Amino acid sequence: MLFGLLPLICSVAVGAASPVGVPVPDAGAFGPAGDSIPTLQALHSDLPDVPFLPLPILGREDEDRLRLAHLTRGSSTRGFLLRSPSTLSVSLGYEPFWDVPAENAVFWSLLSPELRTVWNSDLPHSMNQGSLWAGRGLSTQLTAGVRFRFRNAALILAPHVVREENRAFQTASFPEAGLPRDRHVLASLFHYPPASMDLPLRFGTEPRTFLELGQSSFTVRTGRVAFGAATENLWWGPGIRNGLLMSAQAPGIPHLFLRTERPLETRAGNVEARWLLGRLVESDYFDFDPENDHRSLSALALTLAPAFEPNLTIGVARAVYAPSGRLPLGSALDVFRSAGRPSTAPGDTLLAPDRDQLFTLFARWVFPGAGFEAFGEWGRYEQPKSLRDLLELPDHSRGYTVGMQYARSAPGSTHFRFQTEITNLEPSTSYRIRPPGEWYASRAVPQGYTHRGRTIGAAIGPSGSSQWLAADVLGRRWSAGVYGARIRWENEALYTYLPEFRRADVTLLMGVRATAQAGPLRVSAEYAPSIRLNYLFQAQPVSDSEDRGVDIRNHTVQVTLASGRPLP
Repeated sequence: MLFGLLPLICSVAVGAASPVGVPVPDAGAFGPAGDSIPTLQALHSDLPDVPFLPLPILGREDEDRLRLAHLTRGSSTRGFLLRSPSTLSVSLGYEPFWDVPAENAVFWSLLSPELRTVWNSDLPHSMNQGSLWAGRGLSTQLTAGVRFRFRNAALILAPHVVREENRAFQTASFPEAGLPRDRHVLASLFHYPPASMDLPLRFGTEPRTFLELGQSSFTVRTGRVAFGAATENLWWGPGIRNGLLMSAQAPGIPHLFLRTERPLETRAGNVEARWLLGRLVESDYFDFDPENDHRSLSALALTLAPAFEPNLTIGVARAVYAPSGRLPLGSALDVFRSAGRPSTAPGDTLLAPDRDQLFTLFARWVFPGAGFEAFGEWGRYEQPKSLRDLLELPDHSRGYTVGMQYARSAPGSTHFRFQTEITNLEPSTSYRIRPPGEWYASRAVPQGYTHRGRTIGAAIGPSGSSQWLAADVLGRRWSAGVYGARIRWENEALYTYLPEFRRADVTLLMGVRATAQAGPLRVSAEYAPSIRLNYLFQAQPVSDSEDRGVDIRNHTVQVTLASGRPLP
C-alpha cells in the first residue's frame, strides 16, 4: 500500500541525515542529529521541560482554543477553514522548527500520547470521533507517535490503537423479505436502492480491536506549495459540530494532496487551496460483492480572505466520488467534470450517472475587537441542470449550517463564551417538482458518500437536522461549561421508506464538560444524559388521539487524557 511506504521514506531520510540514526531524546530535549544546530529547546525557550509535543486532533481542545484565540487575541485565521492535524500544528506553534535552517539535520519529537475513552449506557452515540466508533459500552482509542523533519520534508506518524466493546443493542434487519439477500444483516434498513449508502447500524456483533495509521501524514514543502500523502482527518468549512463536506465523523481517508503552504497574495486578497485524490473503502457490513469495495474521491477547496477585510474568509468546495477498484491518477480530475444528476429519476440526467458529487459555499467573519464570529455553510448534492434550473430551485437538495460564537474577557485571564450552531440536511420542499434524493446517498455509487461505513460529512448523518447551544468559562489552564442539543435523524426515511404510521426519530441531550491542565497532564471530561424518542421511528397508535413511541434513555461519558505542552 502507498501509506505502508511512509516508514520506509522516514528511515531513508533519517539514514541520510545521521549515520548513527536518531538519538532517543532526553527529557526536555528535542534534539537535531548534530551539535552544530541549536536544540529546539534552545530555539524556543517557552517550551515546557517535557519530552512531547502535541498533535492537534480535530474536534479536540487545541482546535477549540485556537478558535477562541481568533476572537480574543486577534490571532491569524489563516488556513483555519481548510484544517487538518498537520496544518493546525503549524498554526498553534507545535511545529516551530520548520523555518530553522538545517541542511543535514533531522529534527524530531515524540507526539503527546492521548487516551480517549467513550462509554454509552444503552445506545451508540458517536460524533466526530474519527477512527473510533462509540457504540454501546466502553470504547477506547490510544494515539501516540513521532514527528520527523528533514530539510523540506515532514513526517508525522500518529497511529491509533482502537478497542470497542460493541455491546448489543436493538437493531433492525435490512428489508429483503422474499428476495435473495444481497446486503449484510446489519446494513442500514433505510438506505437501499435506488439511492443507497454504506451506513451500518452496528459494526459486527463482537468487540473490535484494530490498529491503523490514524492522523499520519508525509508533507514536502516547496515555497508556498506543499504536497504529499496522508491518512489524517480533514475539516473543510467553518462548522463547530458539523462540516457538510469534510469533518472528523469518519476515519481519515488515505489520500494524496496538493495544497498552498502559505496564502497566495493577490489583488483580491489572500487565496488558499487544497486538492486531493482519496480512496474510499467499504465497510464489512454492506454487501457481499468484493469487486466494489473501493471508490475514488476527487475534491478541491478554495478560500479567499478579501484584501478589504482580512478577518472575513469565504470559500467554495466540491467533492466527486465514483466507483473504482484502484486509485487511478486520472480520477484526480473528476472534481472538474460534470457528475450529471444521478439523484433524480432515471432518464433525467445530463450524463450517464457513473459518479456523484457534493458542492458547498461557506464563510466565516471574525470580529476580534468584539470577541464575536459568525459563520455559515450552504451546499447542494444535486448538480443543477442549468443556470435557470439553479435560479428556479436554488433550495433543491440543499443543506446548510449557520452559527456564531461570542467570547468576553473577565479578570484573571478568564473568558466567558457562548456558542450556537444549526444544521439542516432534511429534504427540501422542491420534492413537489422532482425527487430530491438524500444527502450522502447516491444512485450512481451504492455506498454513497461514506468511508468505512461512516459519513464523511456532517456528524448528524443523512437528511438529519440539529440545534446546538453551549456556554463555557475558560481559564488559561482549565475550562467548564454546559451544552444542549436536539438532533432529528434520517428524516428522509420517515416519508420515503416507512409505509405505516411512524414518528420522527429525535435525540434530546444536555451535557456538562470540563478540562484541566496539571503539569504535563491534560484531562478533558464530558457527561451527557439523553433520550432518544421514537428510536428507529418506532411508534404505534394506542388510541384515536394518542400514540406511544419506543423511547430509550442513554448516558454518555467521555474522558481524554493527554500529556504534553500546556495549551496556548
